Amino acid sequence: MRALGARLLPVPAGDDVAIEAEEVGEYLPEVALPREHLDAIAGKTRRPRGHAGRRAGLVRRLRNPEVAASRARVAEGGVPSQ
Repeated sequence: MRALGARLLPVPAGDDVAIEAEEVGEYLPEVALPREHLDAIAGKTRRPRGHAGRRAGLVRRLRNPEVAASRARVAEGGVPSQ
């Protein structure tokens, strides 16, 4: 993610994401970055599933932060840690 230009992502494993209201506008494009590179990311992921399965798993895991960021933008608030 950092190599793609992300500043807020990724967070260390086990940590929660907490985005302040003024950062939501910057967070939304960062959450979208992996979608633009799904095949490359899935190709580097080591899981027992095939490429299509790894890609589908990434899509599922991206949905939650996308929804949280979109709701935060509508509410003009932040994304609290979970």
